[in-house]
Amino acid sequence: MTSRIYFFANFGNWKRQPYGGGEIGNRRTLQMMLRAGYDVHLIEKYNRVFKHTWTDTIIIICLMMWTIIKFFCVLLFGRRKNSLVHIVGFYGSTIYFERILVGISHMLGYRTIYEMRGGGATFHYNEGSYLYKRFFAAVIRQADYIFSQGQENKPLIESIAPKKHFFYYPNCVMHDFCPDIYPNKPINRINLLYFGRISKQKNVEIVVETFNLLSEKYNNIYLDIVGNCTEPAYAEEINRRIEDSAYSDKITVYPACNHNMLKEHLADKHFYVFPTTEPREGHSNALTEAMSWGLIPIATDMGFNRTIVGNNTLIIEQLLPESFATAISLIIDSGKIPELSKQAYQRIQSEYTEDIVYNRLIEAYTIIFNLYSES
Repeated sequence: MTSRIYFFANFGNWKRQPYGGGEIGNRRTLQMMLRAGYDVHLIEKYNRVFKHTWTDTIIIICLMMWTIIKFFCVLLFGRRKNSLVHIVGFYGSTIYFERILVGISHMLGYRTIYEMRGGGATFHYNEGSYLYKRFFAAVIRQADYIFSQGQENKPLIESIAPKKHFFYYPNCVMHDFCPDIYPNKPINRINLLYFGRISKQKNVEIVVETFNLLSEKYNNIYLDIVGNCTEPAYAEEINRRIEDSAYSDKITVYPACNHNMLKEHLADKHFYVFPTTEPREGHSNALTEAMSWGLIPIATDMGFNRTIVGNNTLIIEQLLPESFATAISLIIDSGKIPELSKQAYQRIQSEYTEDIVYNRLIEAYTIIFNLYSES
């Protein structure tokens, strides 16, 4: 009998490019499940709304209720034997919703995986209310297995459920995206890049101001920004900063694009500037993808950035354009661009390729299904 996985996650609108790392990561996990030959049954989470009006709040509540009903019905009439339920969770404000899902799965007799996607778990727990701590702890204790994007979550899980099965499952770069050999970079110019979601939490204005500072010192610096913004006021601010730049002729903005087009943006770039302060930052797909093309990451210490980058000199402690510009300038002046670029590429090759993470995922599922059959 083929092993079955009931996979609950947010995949976004299948007719559009996925929005954010969560939707991208969930689609990649699905591809790996199918590649391994599992019988996968999707239970899709409601799609997000981008505004927070009263109307949107009511819509979200109705969507949550419908999702719970759908989740219950699929599992009620589902197959228990040689089956697992894999629930992708984001805790925080959704922990109460996720507590219901884990409870339903457990009540109906399924072995349940709770995947902690995104970052900020320890912060949410430490800063959360008594009720939040109770609900989060209940999810961790009732789930049979915990998957986590970051090893950083393990101490929290062990403090709540010391004997809980914990599996480290990071994001990865897919075969069709990652270059097979190191892509050589231009030597007559220095190219900076930011790509991903354009929002206040990503601090794209820091990217623009960093570029301005570097342009005062170097005459061969260029900046590309690739991404979409769902915050009109913030989009206007970024556009204004670019227009006010004395070096605006060296800044190019592109809309979000598919992965094939993204490769063209990455191929000739030297630095990926990533000043995120997103509270839910976990294992950034953008960061991993940039490094896979030899971009040197200059990033804040958010989420699992420090672990992914693997080089503390590239982690910026202060959210200031001067700090980012200084770090980049030191690399340029020391002549270490080729060395650090190759190190970034090699780190992805050794830790975060599709094959490496696929094998980790399948090993975890194999262990879980074997434990299931032995019990």
